[in-house]
Amino acid sequence: MPYLEPPESTARAAQSVAGPAAVNGSVVLALLTCALSVVFLGMLLRRFGRRRAAHLLVWSLGLLWYAISAACEALGGSQGWTVGLYRAWYITGAIGVAAYLGAGTVYLHRERVFGACTVACIVLASLPALLGGDLDVGAVGLIVALGCASVLIWRPVWLGHTVFFALLITSGLATLRIWSAAVDPSLLPVRADEVVTGQALDPSARMLTPGFNIAGAALLVLGALVSGVAFWRTRRPRRLASNGLIALGAFVPSLTSGLTRFGLTSGFFVGQLIGVVCLLAGFLLSAAPSPPASAPPRQGPVA
Repeated sequence: MPYLEPPESTARAAQSVAGPAAVNGSVVLALLTCALSVVFLGMLLRRFGRRRAAHLLVWSLGLLWYAISAACEALGGSQGWTVGLYRAWYITGAIGVAAYLGAGTVYLHRERVFGACTVACIVLASLPALLGGDLDVGAVGLIVALGCASVLIWRPVWLGHTVFFALLITSGLATLRIWSAAVDPSLLPVRADEVVTGQALDPSARMLTPGFNIAGAALLVLGALVSGVAFWRTRRPRRLASNGLIALGAFVPSLTSGLTRFGLTSGFFVGQLIGVVCLLAGFLLSAAPSPPASAPPRQGPVA
């Protein structure tokens, strides 16, 4: 999945079997991921036009970054990677996707327990930078967590807006830093079936990634699981399935991208496609009318 960049490897990612079929297959998978992301984006924007719900707008941004990052992979695989294209992929895929999808989920769960989990996720996401010696990046994460904790205490209804505002600021600063960071062209992929990673980027700039990805992916999965439990208690199997698909859509691409650290790259492009398919399927299931239950359920991640 483009939004969970694998950790740095000691060598370039292992390549699959050479040949036109492998090259074309990787590009086609990236194009399919891009196309489905655009379709999903259109559905979210259409619903936002009817409901004006904030979470739909934030998720739309996440799907926009998903589509752009997949388009970069398809373009890089078919035409060759450039430094500018690589930076665009990193900003949208490695920084933007998970963070914005996770931020949209915060709007749907206004319980203090979930708010506390949100703060905990932000703190957890700051630890890699702190432990890696990038104290400025880690400190920003802790400041954001402290601000969210304060809002949770005094004005919990503002937590979603606070997380989104903080994300806009920090992702904007990250974009400026990544766009000016050094990139080693010799480490860019040279074949369509070669998985793009963050190893070509300056190591200090790569330390920005965990702060966005860990918190975003954790919130997306956590929100889906919380809503799934609520729908299970109220006997809404369709909504339970939709939340399960959403959780799966976050987990599978994260797994396949993480496996590239060990040279297992064959599932990377498939994992991205599975991710957007599961997210879209979960959205469609949540949007479909369901029979009334004995008690009103809590709102699911894509309700």
